[in-house]
Amino acid sequence: MKPFSLYRDAVRAKEIVTVLMRHGFGSLLDQINIPASWFDRFAQRREDPLTPWTRIRMVLEDLGPTFIKIGQILTTRPDILPPALIDELKSLRDQVRPEPFESISRTLKDAFGDELENTFSSIEPEPIGSGSIAQVHLATLRSTGETVAVKIQRPDIKPALTSDLEILGWLARELHERVDTYRPYNLPAVVDTLKKGLLSELDFEQEARNATLFNARNPHPEKVFAPRVHKEISSRTVLVTEHVDGIPPDQIDAPPDIRRALVEYGGASVFHQMFAVGFFHADPHPGNILVTPDHRICFLDWGMAGQLTRRMRHDLADLLAAVASSDVERIARRAIKMMDSNRMVNEQQLEMEITQVLDRYGGELNLDDAGSVILDLIFVFGSNGIDVARDYVLLAKAVLSLEKTGDALDPTFSIVSTATPFLTALTKERWAPDSLLRNLVWKLEESLSCLNALPADALRLIRRIENEDIGIRLHHRGLEDLNRTLNRSANRLVLAIIIGALIMGSSMVITTGVQPLLWGFPALGILGYLISMVFGFWIIVDIFRSGGHR
Repeated sequence: MKPFSLYRDAVRAKEIVTVLMRHGFGSLLDQINIPASWFDRFAQRREDPLTPWTRIRMVLEDLGPTFIKIGQILTTRPDILPPALIDELKSLRDQVRPEPFESISRTLKDAFGDELENTFSSIEPEPIGSGSIAQVHLATLRSTGETVAVKIQRPDIKPALTSDLEILGWLARELHERVDTYRPYNLPAVVDTLKKGLLSELDFEQEARNATLFNARNPHPEKVFAPRVHKEISSRTVLVTEHVDGIPPDQIDAPPDIRRALVEYGGASVFHQMFAVGFFHADPHPGNILVTPDHRICFLDWGMAGQLTRRMRHDLADLLAAVASSDVERIARRAIKMMDSNRMVNEQQLEMEITQVLDRYGGELNLDDAGSVILDLIFVFGSNGIDVARDYVLLAKAVLSLEKTGDALDPTFSIVSTATPFLTALTKERWAPDSLLRNLVWKLEESLSCLNALPADALRLIRRIENEDIGIRLHHRGLEDLNRTLNRSANRLVLAIIIGALIMGSSMVITTGVQPLLWGFPALGILGYLISMVFGFWIIVDIFRSGGHR
């Protein structure tokens, strides 16, 4: 956060602090030098004997739509947040009051301008769906008479999100630096994840590309599809798609054989997305799925999608095989191979915690437990310094959502039988002679490229040595706080010198009688005294905020 930006968002900051106090987080504020007593009169404390995780969920609900969305995105980070908190946040729902049509129409006018009336012959003022970021209205295209669904972004949602994320980022950094209890969770990194996820969902052009890509790679459009996007009249803030008539799968009333068929080809579509294509819907829960009257499945809301490269899919297959055989050492090795960074990992500690996870599921495991086990393992990986790609987390969540949706339609649904053909096909593809040959060629090309560049690199190194242009970089870990303290102390010292100079200069000017005068004294001297007082007051406030008076 930029200096003093917290004060620019003072009204919203006060709301956030007040809600935190209301739910019993006043001591947390004291730890980051925000005196909770300042807000006592604004907060009506609740004395309910609730868990901290429940109170965090209630804080997000009280802070409104943007924080509800933040909580929902946080459920995708079991690698850095406690499982109990993740479970609590799963209960958050977009129970958001619709924006009045007069207000939401501002977004439409900004997107279409004078072409609005030429594009739609009518727009229903009452939305058919409302969420934290947008709401959906039915409309009729003037050119064709087709009924379409228009997803319209809430006006001023981006500035509101930006403001909330700035305040949240400042709070996360203060907690990370000052409170040891929260340091393992790396809260600033969590806020960065939130920012990326929210900004991605604000871009409806990305959602349009995701839906279009799915339809292009979908081998069975007669069974499964995404709403067709009208790209020519869509934008970053307005998404126009075909209107799909259907009901959620958990509300369908159909014979068992039809329900079983829906589960089979719906589940097959999800695993085809994951293992064959590598591009998948990241949240296939009943609210994002419709079953049409002719028993087709429509995947809605492509704002959140996962992407797995060929190598990531192979690594995932190896991890699943290791989990299925309860091979702790193999799981640990695979996790280290999948990590995004090169940090050192305590393998003994990692294997011990993996063993604890596997013991909770008892004995030999199978793919029926895959989603839950992988989410638990990802938390263990994260707590041991292994940064796992976010798409793996999205995949595990998607598997869990699929399992719940499948059970709602058909209690006999088995993820094992549905996923096995795709995992088998992935394994065959990986070890097929043409794949092995292709990988060998790639490695040979890479090796030859390195060998070709080696003489030039060696010559460049020798010349730098001759010119004494070689330096050694040392990275001191754990000295960030010391560096910050030294910088702050130096700044205070410089400011104190400036104040002293101002006071001395002003005192000399006061005795000269130079014009203009103010209250019988030179105005320039009085101005110097006032500036000195302001700077001095700022130093005192900074000392008290940083705890330097203790």
